Amino acid sequence: RLWDCDRPVNASAAYLFTTAERARDMKQPPVYVLNHSQHNFPNRTTQPDLDEIEEWTDRAARRMYEGAGLGPSDVDIFNPYDGYATMSQFYLEAFQWHGVKRGDAFAFYAGDIRVEGPHPFSSSGGNLGNGRTRTAMYTDSIQQLRGSAGPRQVTVRAETALAAFTTPSSGGWMMFGKHPS
Repeated sequence: RLWDCDRPVNASAAYLFTTAERARDMKQPPVYVLNHSQHNFPNRTTQPDLDEIEEWTDRAARRMYEGAGLGPSDVDIFNPYDGYATMSQFYLEAFQWHGVKRGDAFAFYAGDIRVEGPHPFSSSGGNLGNGRTRTAMYTDSIQQLRGSAGPRQVTVRAETALAAFTTPSSGGWMMFGKHPS
């Protein structure tokens, strides 16, 4: 079970938020925040059941898609939080990225999810791959949209990215885009 959990590491990241007008004149190509959702769903226990987790992740998905005016087929890069191995499955199925529905995640994982493949899932390597940085998903999403991810650069279209941090019951999501709308 050790490899099912992220490991503590020392890391940092910084992001500069400004208006779209000011971003146009900056040195780096801008990436726009199309929507942000922060949530803290009430817990009845420290061990939620599957129904609660699915309800929370479904609500998070609705909030993100409605606020951004986008749907699952509009998301190119998907970087969910994966502090525990099962979390990315909950998010993948709730957000229905690449058409994945409830119970389909394992079949999806059997496909080509490499950054060079047609379904570059968690191109950052996530927290399971990098350690508990909490921000790897945001950093990678921004780099993917800018085309500056180096060997992690996806080969599919990279116009939008969806990234998250922390657990299904509390946390935040950001939808990024190469264009402001």
